[in-house]
Amino acid sequence: MSAPSSNAPQSNPFVGTWRLVSIDSGEARIFGDSPVGILMYDAAGNVAVQIMRNPRPEFANYVTSFPLPKDVQLAYRSYYAYYGRYTIDAAKGIITHHLQGSLRPGDVGKDFIRAYTFGEKSLSLRPVDDAQAKDAQLNWERA
Repeated sequence: MSAPSSNAPQSNPFVGTWRLVSIDSGEARIFGDSPVGILMYDAAGNVAVQIMRNPRPEFANYVTSFPLPKDVQLAYRSYYAYYGRYTIDAAKGIITHHLQGSLRPGDVGKDFIRAYTFGEKSLSLRPVDDAQAKDAQLNWERA
């Protein structure tokens, strides 16, 4: 994998911390109407993402030290996080997140390819070649 600066402009506009503004999606709104999240890129090529439903579901019954299986399932579905490396192809307008760790074990080792567009203080990411999320767009602002 190449470093992010190898095929990116001299000044890397991704570097920094981004706050989730909205997720525009067709039918599925797994994180509800007002999700929250954070996206971080560093100059060394690392990326970390966390997104959660807002408000997050409360556990129905927390009298023991462990939540009930149904509560764990609700908590799992209302939160997503991963980290890894990223590469930029500025000519194609895409950034690829190379997942090294994820809340969802099946995502480890995958590449999430995103088309990107920048505004003055905003970043929008759209999945490329992802049939399940083809209509989704994640909108971020500088934190």
